[in-house]
Formats: sequence, C-alpha cells, structure tokens
Amino acid sequence: MTGNAPASAARRLADWLRSRPLVLAIFVIAALTMAASAYQNAQGRADSPPLPAAPAEDCVSYDACGPENVNGFGDPDPTDPTDPTGGTQDTQDPAPTADPTDVPQDPGTTGGASGASPGPGTGDASADPGTGNAQTPGTGRRSWPVVKPGDRGETVAAIQLLLTAHGYRTSADAVYGPATKSQVTVYQRDRSLSDDGITGPDTWHALIVTVRAGERGPAVTAVQRLLTVHGHPVPANGTFDDATAQAVTAFQTAHALTPDGVVGPDTWSALVTPAQERQQGA
Repeated sequence: MTGNAPASAARRLADWLRSRPLVLAIFVIAALTMAASAYQNAQGRADSPPLPAAPAEDCVSYDACGPENVNGFGDPDPTDPTDPTGGTQDTQDPAPTADPTDVPQDPGTTGGASGASPGPGTGDASADPGTGNAQTPGTGRRSWPVVKPGDRGETVAAIQLLLTAHGYRTSADAVYGPATKSQVTVYQRDRSLSDDGITGPDTWHALIVTVRAGERGPAVTAVQRLLTVHGHPVPANGTFDDATAQAVTAFQTAHALTPDGVVGPDTWSALVTPAQERQQGA
C-alpha cells in the first residue's frame, strides 16, 4: 500500500492539472523561464574569462600611480615639491602692496567735470561709424577746448551739429546761446555727466563720432566747416565725398596725424582746439 502512495498521488495531481489547463500552462511557463535563466547565467560565466591584472608601468590612474600618491592610498610623497604640506615647497614673496595714494589720473579730464580746464587727452579710440556712439579715451595725446555760453565760432557750430547728430536738434548758428546751453545740459544729464551746460573734455568725448568716406549727416557737416576754418575749404554739404576725404588727409598730414582720411578722436581734437574763435558776450 505504501509503495503505491507516491504513484497514486502523482496520478491524482496529473488528473487535477488536466482538469485545470490554465494552471497547467502557468506551471509549464514558469518551469521553462527558470530553465532558460539558469542556462543564460551558466553560459555567461563560461564566456567571460577573468581580466588580467594591469602591469605597474601601464597604470594611468592619477590617484593610484601619480607621484602624489606613491603608496596607492592617497598619501603624498613627503619630498614632492608640489605638495602643499611638504617641507620642500618653494616659497614665494608676497605681492607688493599698492600705495592707496598712488591713483592714476586721466590727463584728458583734468578737474573731473565737463567744465574743467582743458588738458591733453588720453588718445585715440574707435567707435562704430555713423552710429553716434560716444568715444572712449584711448592712448594718444589730445586736448579739448572748454566752450561755454557766450562763445562764438565754428567750434560752437561743431557742438551744435554734433548735438543734432545725437538727436538733440540745435540750430548751427555758431553762437553758444541759451538754447545751445539747454541742449548741452540735457545731453550731459542723459549721459550721467556734470550737467553744467559747459562743453569740456568729458562732454567732447561723449559728443564726437567717427566719420569716414561715404557717410552723411550733421557730423560730416561739422567736419567740413572746421576743415574750411583750417585752410582746407570744402563745401559743407553733409556728404563725406572725395573732396572731403582729400581735405581730411591733407589736414592729418599737416598735423602729424595718421593720414587715413577717417575723422576719429585725434582728428576731432585737432580740428576743434585751434579753431576756437571766442568772442565773449553776445
């Protein structure tokens, strides 16, 4: 009786599974999945030989083989000159301390405000042509006149034309009257300058624009009028034509400037400074 018990139990289990085909299918799928997984694991271990150890001379790891970690555990070499805690690192002299009273001065803006006394400027600088962008002091030597209410002449007309070029329309009558002072004051205020209504070095730097051949506008007219005052007569038609370019080049040559035919800060300075024709009072 006991010998037939396992066979009887197996038959009962088989009959039970045949009466429930869904359960039988689940058992079969689970068994196949487990067998496939075991086969893949065994195949992967058989196909993966152990990696050989890298020789010491081929080691490229900074942390393991670098001179700063000669024992492989991050301990620095006590004789390494680059070790921040080693005893053989070279010492450096501390940087010299600047004298707080030794402050460089801009010779082109003596006094600090637009109405300051004129002095040699700080050189040439470039700007986008024809855009009206203010110039930045550079490295050459130039001086700017201080022009104030009551002054007359082509330098005053140049200020008026440059104001117009920047959108501050001013009549170019060559008289520094109340209207011109008002426009200069507004222009200075808009550019965070001392709004005293006097055109000094800082205001000149903000007013001048670089002009060259082919350009048109009030700034070109100002150049043409100043050239005429300096003995290089050209029509004040507001167009930078060939005649204007030739006159600019001749003027630059006569004043030891680069004869490139472009009116930049250095040429502007030479044009406006000697051309000032002041007559105090109305």
